[in-house]
Amino acid sequence: MELELDILDIKWAKEFLRKIDFLSQLTEQELTALIYKTRKINFKAGKTILFQGEFSNRLFIVEKGLVGVYISQKGKKEKVAELTENHYFGEISLVQPVSASATVTAEVDSDILVIDKENLDELFATNPAVLDVIHKKIEKRNI
Repeated sequence: MELELDILDIKWAKEFLRKIDFLSQLTEQELTALIYKTRKINFKAGKTILFQGEFSNRLFIVEKGLVGVYISQKGKKEKVAELTENHYFGEISLVQPVSASATVTAEVDSDILVIDKENLDELFATNPAVLDVIHKKIEKRNI
C-alpha cells in the first residue's frame, strides 16, 4: 500500500540520505527535491518487495521493519541476509541494467521508501560525483 510521506518521514529521510555514501555530497536543494519524489510503500509481513531476476531500477530504503534477503539456487531458497531500519538495497540497478541477485521479502510489516531511477538520473546529470561513488562501490563488490 502506497502512503504519503509525512513530516516525520521527510525529516528521517533527510537525515538518513545524508548518511548514504553516494548521496552524502548532495546540496540541500538536491536532497529536498529527491525526498519529495520519494514514495513510501507499506509491505505486510510475507509480501515480496523484489524478486530475484527482476529488473527494478529503484533504490529501496528500509524505514521501518525487517526484510529478508533470499537467494534461490537449484530449487532451494536460502536466507543470506536480513536488513533492518536504516539499510538500503537496489543501488546497483541504478547504474547498470542488471536483474536483482536476490528476492527481498518483508519479514514483518515494513515501510519501505522507494526512489525511482529516473529521479536519480536527474541528479547524476547535474552531480556526476554521485554516479562516480556508486561505480566505485560496484567495482569493490566485483573484486
